[in-house]
Amino acid sequence: MWETFIEYRLYPTYIFEFIAAVVGCIYLYVDRNARKADRFLIYYLIFIFVFDLMAIIYALYGHVYEFRYFEFINGTRFASHWWIANILSLITTTAYTLYFVYQLNSKFWQRIIIFLTGSYLITSIISYFFTDYFFTTTATYPYVLGAFLICFSIAIYYLELIKTDRILKYRSELAIYISIGLLIYKLAITPLFMFQRYISVSSDFEDIYGYILDFANLFMYSVFAFGIIKMILEMKRSQRRNLI
Repeated sequence: MWETFIEYRLYPTYIFEFIAAVVGCIYLYVDRNARKADRFLIYYLIFIFVFDLMAIIYALYGHVYEFRYFEFINGTRFASHWWIANILSLITTTAYTLYFVYQLNSKFWQRIIIFLTGSYLITSIISYFFTDYFFTTTATYPYVLGAFLICFSIAIYYLELIKTDRILKYRSELAIYISIGLLIYKLAITPLFMFQRYISVSSDFEDIYGYILDFANLFMYSVFAFGIIKMILEMKRSQRRNLI
């Protein structure tokens, strides 16, 4: 099973997810009074690493061992991993939009984004009942709409940032680094995602899509880890100044 894991280049993303989660745990250990939003983000990074790892083990177990000891799964729609990926897509979008809701002071924009997120979840779940995408591929509507929702949430965060004194201390905001990683990831992957149907007919596109997806994931989680490490270092410097 692990040979397949290596052969299909499944490990790079999980390595960087693990690094981001570990660095996040260190951050929470160093800063016992971390902001609620930052705690939420770190818990999410830990969750996404565990969830992703369990999902890939599920997919590989079915692919390599054909669900030995769990044969009742064979022949059902749950034998594929796509239903897990589609659930994860909803969780990811919801988590990131809520993270940026936590960054806002404006109750108006908080309500708007929460309403949009709720509408997104409801309409996405409804769309699964009217298509076969839930069990066959990554559903286009939830993924693309989720990308726009995340980018919109980040835009509102930037707008509030430049309108307040927070812009003077933007380097000390973890959300800045998270937003940079997310924006570049979504801008790079979403257009390619719309053409993923060509993967089945073009091996060249499959290779290109795979490499870009790997690089985008590595970049995003590297930026996350960099931002968290920078927060830890800033905290250490602040503690040293207080001791002088």
